[in-house]
Amino acid sequence: MSLRLKIFLFAIWILLLVFLFVKLKSKKADIRYVLPWIFLDAAMMVITAFPQILTYFCALFGIETPSNMLFFFGLIFLAMIVFSLTLTISTQNDKIRDLTQRLALYEGCETEEYGQKAGKQKEVKETEEQQKEQKQE
Repeated sequence: MSLRLKIFLFAIWILLLVFLFVKLKSKKADIRYVLPWIFLDAAMMVITAFPQILTYFCALFGIETPSNMLFFFGLIFLAMIVFSLTLTISTQNDKIRDLTQRLALYEGCETEEYGQKAGKQKEVKETEEQQKEQKQE
């Protein structure tokens, strides 16, 4: 790998790292979602600095070319991200269901109380009207 390519790749990885930290600082991203990307960025910096690591893993796993090894790592990384997001979605669905049920119960109790109050008000009005009629007679 040429020095020019290494410098270019380092610039990309550093820009990505800065972008991730800006999103974290502005609270537009949560740490648990950004952390895997930070680890990926760090790993890519190490691989860019020491490309022999990639050839070592190629020999270890029996993969012929480093580019295939990168695709393999990328596939594993994306599968981990998808699984993590699936767990998050599942948890959020449970929380939404629980909140929806609580809201329905709360609104149901509030409606019953309102109905009881309205019924009492109607009874009071009827009683007042009966008293007025009795006074007039």
